[in-house]
Amino acid sequence: MLRVGLVDHHLNNFHANKFHDLLHGRLSDREARIVAAWESDPQGNDWCEGRGVTRCESPEAVCASSDVVMVLAPDNISDHLALCERVIPNAPRVLVDKFLSTTLDDARRIVELAEQHRTGLFSASSLRFAVELEAALEPGEAAAEATARGMGDWMNYGVHTVSLILGAMGRGISGVLDTGGSRAAEVTLEWSDGRRAWLECRSASNQWDSLGWSFGFARGDAWIAGAVRNYDGFYANLMSRTLTFFETGASPVSTREMLETVAVLEAAARSRVRGGEWELLGL
Repeated sequence: MLRVGLVDHHLNNFHANKFHDLLHGRLSDREARIVAAWESDPQGNDWCEGRGVTRCESPEAVCASSDVVMVLAPDNISDHLALCERVIPNAPRVLVDKFLSTTLDDARRIVELAEQHRTGLFSASSLRFAVELEAALEPGEAAAEATARGMGDWMNYGVHTVSLILGAMGRGISGVLDTGGSRAAEVTLEWSDGRRAWLECRSASNQWDSLGWSFGFARGDAWIAGAVRNYDGFYANLMSRTLTFFETGASPVSTREMLETVAVLEAAARSRVRGGEWELLGL
């Protein structure tokens, strides 16, 4: 059995619950179980007691009790570097939930730590593995252009919409332009080979009812479009890829893509503040 540890800001969050349910339920045949956990800022009920998971006194103790570790904190991405500084030197393979960090400097530091300690590193949004997008794409396809719509505040949820674009077009983004406003990002992405993509990410009080995620991309003179409906499916896909990474050490996305994702989020925010100017990624 593969022993999985969790390190989090607070364990009472949707991702911790979903990943535990998947590993102990739908994906239980992969023989991976969450056995230890630590949280920096406990909130609400005792998650560990409710899930039958050993509560550890430190991230280092989680690493000592586990074969691999997932650094979650999906609502506190800015804490990822501090958590990774305690986990990466002590774990052979680490998942960092959603994206590496809110700043490119911190993301680079996480990558450097992994390289220094020869720790396997994987980080991605679950939407990177959306069931509908994977079904629409042909093997190895990199679209000539694409669009995506999503929801939520940019620096926390924008990663999901960006990930749909990266899934369709691949990495290599060189410039970002955001002409959105206070409640919506309207982003143009340009690749180093001249391709372009466009995305919208909007926040609203009723976003879970009125908004969602959708995508479209060009294939020859045809346009392929789809809406993301199977939420359980993309979480299961992410966990399945994570388990394969834990087993093999091979990340399903490159380090460059992990950094590129953060760079896009950061550059788009800069562009919007500067009135919609083009920003280079600086990778």
